Amino acid sequence: MAALLPGCSTPRDSSLEEFARWEESARAQAQAGLLRWSEFYKQSFDRLTALPSSLQQDTRLENTVLLLSTARKYEARELSEQQFVAERNIIETQLQSRLR
Repeated sequence: MAALLPGCSTPRDSSLEEFARWEESARAQAQAGLLRWSEFYKQSFDRLTALPSSLQQDTRLENTVLLLSTARKYEARELSEQQFVAERNIIETQLQSRLR
């Protein structure tokens, strides 16, 4: 159906692709310690809210809020690094399963 309606899915798809490229780069910066995790998730939230509305956007936003909260707890030393990594992995795994 989308193939019959040129342009209907292209802006959303290209916006998500652009977000994915940014996310990969920013995540590498966070993993290297060049960007705070909370800032990474805040920027993710801001970029996601600017995307065209979609179920995938909503799902990503929900998880980004959870990840932002977890990152802030880690940075406030309420979570150890191991706890943060474990929580982040759980939330990201849940996101991937919801996007399938």
